[in-house]
Amino acid sequence: MNIKKTLTLIGFFAIGVLLFVKLMDLVEDKAELFDYMSSAPWWAILLTFIMGLLAIISRGLRWIILLEPMGYTASKFMAICAVAFGYLSNTFVPRSGELVRCAALNSTDDIPVNKLIGTVITERVVDLGMLFILMVIAFSTNLDAVLTLLDKIQLPQGNTLLVITLVLVCVIVVGFMIIRRSNKISEFVSGIGDGIKSVLEMKRRTAFILHTFFIWVMYFCMSYFLFKAMKGVNDIGILDALWVMVSGGFGMLFPTPGGIGSYQWAVTLSFESIGYGKLIGVAVANVVWITQTSMVIITGGLGYLFIVAYRFSLKKISK
Repeated sequence: MNIKKTLTLIGFFAIGVLLFVKLMDLVEDKAELFDYMSSAPWWAILLTFIMGLLAIISRGLRWIILLEPMGYTASKFMAICAVAFGYLSNTFVPRSGELVRCAALNSTDDIPVNKLIGTVITERVVDLGMLFILMVIAFSTNLDAVLTLLDKIQLPQGNTLLVITLVLVCVIVVGFMIIRRSNKISEFVSGIGDGIKSVLEMKRRTAFILHTFFIWVMYFCMSYFLFKAMKGVNDIGILDALWVMVSGGFGMLFPTPGGIGSYQWAVTLSFESIGYGKLIGVAVANVVWITQTSMVIITGGLGYLFIVAYRFSLKKISK
């Protein structure tokens, strides 16, 4: 990682910590906050951990299905470990997980990175579709909450949006020109295209769809079960919980490591928009974030160790 990227990462981390500190400063009674946070029972935290692990396992198995049409067979266990390691990387270096998990599986199963990236792009498109469906349901069933939340957020003005659009167009045009002039990049992009097309040629489509639904059900239940188990928010309905989950997802889009600060703000604001107090929102957001981040660090760390051990065994065999 070069100095520029390192400084950028440090900068976003500092912003995340500042957001978190500012949010905590708004809570006057810290003792009551920790009382709400400690109301989360261990069984609910453990259940959330298991659900997160199951989602990672399912995501790894779904990845295998996308590789099959291209004639590649990867170890299921290594694919799961690579996914877990990718989540760990995303926690510390936002937007790095996709490339990291592709590099990890390439190192253990010798599948071309560009093919792997193509399948990951396919996954992202499918997951974006699922997120859009959930977002439509959450928005349409919580219109008052959406309007309340938007009132609290400063949206970009028209000129800002125009500038952003122009910048994106310029980036796309320049990127296209570079690709046209570079045979290596064109070859790489062609491999990505093969990976994306794999979704049209997959034989186990039903399994792929079931894995996709299972992953998103686990994502929802990871938060919902904690909500229902905690004091002050255990009366929340399914649709309200869905609205909070979607809002938290938007908070995770901000490139702070692990979504620290931005996630807590998004969840707190969404809880306030459906009638809960700020203190409860902050407490629940902290518990969910700590639980999910701990799960990612533990499973990702184990995944990395298994990948290193497997690569070491391959080197011993080759000697």
